[in-house]
Amino acid sequence: MTSVLTDEKIPNNVNLSSDKRLQRALEAWQPAFIDWWKQMGPLGWQERDIYLRTAVSVETDGWAHFDYVKMPDYRWGIFLEPKQEGRTHGFGDFEGQPVWDEVPGEFRNLMKRLIVTQGDTEPASVEQQRDLGATAPSLYDLRNLFQVNVEEGRHLWAMVYLLHTYFGRDGREEAEELLARRSGDADKPRILGAFNEPTRTGSRSSCSRCSRTAMASTSCRRSPRAGSIRSHARAGSC
Repeated sequence: MTSVLTDEKIPNNVNLSSDKRLQRALEAWQPAFIDWWKQMGPLGWQERDIYLRTAVSVETDGWAHFDYVKMPDYRWGIFLEPKQEGRTHGFGDFEGQPVWDEVPGEFRNLMKRLIVTQGDTEPASVEQQRDLGATAPSLYDLRNLFQVNVEEGRHLWAMVYLLHTYFGRDGREEAEELLARRSGDADKPRILGAFNEPTRTGSRSSCSRCSRTAMASTSCRRSPRAGSIRSHARAGSC
């Protein structure tokens, strides 16, 4: 089993405390991430207790820890697949050759661009879905929406770890820019155009027969019933 340190400020399975410089840099980035989440995370739900799944290891059974938590208090961390000795590239020009432990110089700029672009989609997705909680057709959909949102945050942490670890000052600056851009912002939009498009939302009513309708669906043709979402929201938890 991979050793996971869940009691550290940043939960991780990469032995973060062994590299104090990296640890300090990521801990300095962490408050900016939380500020971004409070500003751009799901609208109206930051102070409510949400039933969420939290990673406690990278094994299959390590993803089965559920608890009520306010989303800004969610324990985002760095959970990477354990290193495997003798692992090789599975496809492409380097198929069969040993995987890289360091970024080759000739691919440095390309890989940084790919990581930054991938990383940018994670907060962009959260921002694009910011208002969908108001139109979720069921509690089932609402919980899944919020689970997707926090997982996007976890994916962002993985990309930021790579930027800080392998790309020095350039990587740190790129990590800061990931939180500076905004989906649909005229001055600092997200990198991929699709994440600057408004998300279509559906009816504010809930239908018991359509509990698993996609989050972006239009309103149900059947007669809507007073929704559990609104009554549950008043109760203060999800």
